[in-house]
Amino acid sequence: MLSGQLLPGIVIAVGLAILVFYCGVNEIKFSFFNLFRHKRRSLSTIAAIMLGGTAIFLYGGFIAHSFWILKEQTIRTNLGHLQVYDREYFENTNKNKTIIGNYDWLKSALLSDEKLSPFISTISGQLEFTGIISLYENESSGYFSAIGIEPLASLKVGSFDKLISGSDLSRIKQDEITLGSGLARSLNAHYGDWLDSMVLNTQGGQGAMSMKLRGIFSSGIKEYDDVALKMPLSTAQKMMNTDGVSKMVILLKDESQLESFRSRLEQFIAQHKLPLIVKSWKELSLFYQQVEGLLSGIYFFIKLIVALVVVFMIGNAMTMNVIERTREITTLRATGVKPAKVARLFLLEGVFTGVLGAAGSLLAGFALAGVINLHGIAMPPSPGQTQGYTAFIKTDDAALIWITVLLPVLTASLASIIPAMRAARLNIADAFKFI
Repeated sequence: MLSGQLLPGIVIAVGLAILVFYCGVNEIKFSFFNLFRHKRRSLSTIAAIMLGGTAIFLYGGFIAHSFWILKEQTIRTNLGHLQVYDREYFENTNKNKTIIGNYDWLKSALLSDEKLSPFISTISGQLEFTGIISLYENESSGYFSAIGIEPLASLKVGSFDKLISGSDLSRIKQDEITLGSGLARSLNAHYGDWLDSMVLNTQGGQGAMSMKLRGIFSSGIKEYDDVALKMPLSTAQKMMNTDGVSKMVILLKDESQLESFRSRLEQFIAQHKLPLIVKSWKELSLFYQQVEGLLSGIYFFIKLIVALVVVFMIGNAMTMNVIERTREITTLRATGVKPAKVARLFLLEGVFTGVLGAAGSLLAGFALAGVINLHGIAMPPSPGQTQGYTAFIKTDDAALIWITVLLPVLTASLASIIPAMRAARLNIADAFKFI
């Protein structure tokens, strides 16, 4: 679906198309071939448009791919597309008191509902809690933030976590855990070590358990890796003395259906009078919103600069054309050509200049993107992360292609308006003085 920001541009583009079809064939041919009367000036103008348009396409593709990487990393780091919480989860500071107690029934009901199940890829109940973990052999201990998760579901929901050593959680061995790389480093823990943990359970008592380190992972987010601990959900429930979960994470088959699914899910919750609320991944990820706002602002600034350059280039070239073609304009007016037709001729020249520049921008953009995508762009770690990544230019974004085409055409057309009006308003008697 095209962005709503493109709708005004599309409306104007349709208006320009109507203008072109409204003009006669002779007017179109006359305006088009006039571009080649001053080849050097026309080529330099089109080249400037292409340079700006290509820059918009490449940077826009880079931004689109960066958004996609960040979005997928956010969604698949145990966040999912949607999360279901107890209604008081965000108001109550004691998260142990906001447990979803009927998890097994709720999961079964969602997967069997004909209106909801076709959308769902994975449902994962997660139990969050904190505590102290120790490795007595090394006389080390530290604070951890644990998540009890269903091992099979974690392969999808936590698929962006990179396994450094060992293996993922087992569906059979319930006393084995995985640690974030930072926490494992602080404990000096390695594969096969036995660790002791202590927590405050949901009943207000103490829970303790010895568990074997099965694997060490890295999400690329330092703050998370420094405290992260994963264990099977059943083990976490036993340790916390509950059969519920802190939240339900839902991963969809198609992200474009998120709002539709959310609406149906909220209807399901209301119908069964459940004390639950639904949050989307974007609502829960402040970092993504900040990065998106920053990069979108930079992209808008680049588009504004390109638009101004095109306006001044086209405006200057068209004004020079009007001055140099005073004899031609005067002759046309003297033979009975109306001012409106003269204005259309110059306006059409601007439209054709923009169209040629847009087409060249798109071709050059795809060609350069193809070359860049052969190896990618090595990027340093984002703020707060420990792993760099390889960026590419995303070329299948419909909105990006539209903006690359529309911006040069619209700005070139707008820049032609004043010179076209100036040509149409030439006084025949005064104009003959310059012949």
